[in-house]
Amino acid sequence: MSGDDTAEHAEPATVGSFATQGEAEVAQAKLSGYGIASAVVDVLEGGVIPVEGEDGLALQVRARDARDAAAILADSAPGLDVERPETEP
Repeated sequence: MSGDDTAEHAEPATVGSFATQGEAEVAQAKLSGYGIASAVVDVLEGGVIPVEGEDGLALQVRARDARDAAAILADSAPGLDVERPETEP
């Protein structure tokens, strides 16, 4: 396995958290417009109803796209709870 294979199959990175499916899908569509594939993941176990202020959905992208995705979402929705990926040394 080459180093590129490892990077291609790295753990997905979460770039946003959302309270509703609609909010997550809007962000997902924005990333899709820039050619970044993403997935909406339900982070609450068993379909539990989220407590106010608790986001139940996460938007995940390939690790290699995380920095660009976070920048796109931050620029398009300043109030969005965007998770900035850690920078590598």
